Amino acid sequence: MHIDMQITKRRIQNHFHYSFWKYILLVVLAVFGWNLIYTTTRYRPPESAKIELFAEGAMAENDALDALVSRIHRDAMPELEEVTATTITFDDAYGDMQLTVWVSAGQGDVYLISKARYLNLAANEGTLDLTPYLQSGALAADGIDLAPTTLTRADGPKVVGIPADSLTGLAAYGLPSEGMVLCVLVNGGNDAYAVKFLNALLADVRQPQ
Repeated sequence: MHIDMQITKRRIQNHFHYSFWKYILLVVLAVFGWNLIYTTTRYRPPESAKIELFAEGAMAENDALDALVSRIHRDAMPELEEVTATTITFDDAYGDMQLTVWVSAGQGDVYLISKARYLNLAANEGTLDLTPYLQSGALAADGIDLAPTTLTRADGPKVVGIPADSLTGLAAYGLPSEGMVLCVLVNGGNDAYAVKFLNALLADVRQPQ
């Protein structure tokens, strides 16, 4: 029996006519596989070597905010590998669930969120007690009314957030201040540097703009 294996133009055309989807699938799988490998193997700084600011209601693609966190990184904590800011928008229906997932996963260190979300987070002890840092001077909040973010707990009153209403300098970085609160996530994994970042942020936005 003779099998004709000669490659002709017609056979090539027929092959691609009936098998082109296989090549498309191959390309898609190759891209997906490369992306999966890159995502799972790329280097990520440990929690102790990075600080993340999560800012609700901030302008997207905010160069001024990126410049601010870069400056804080350079001037206040150059030993860290990464200091970043992420703008967040909460879904109207599932916003609280989103926040709960992030908090449970320890995503972010310093949060700028609405008072309503802050109160919910603080009521569940999701925000770091800032009182020791205020008392030691590691966090300077002179002139800021801390009464709205002071909660009474079993061992006394605790300051667990910084009201942002008077921090009008936030506007220069596309960040809202009215009705907002700055707080540190209790399980962010890098408390000392989170407070240091918050202190540097306060020092900047409290200056006359």
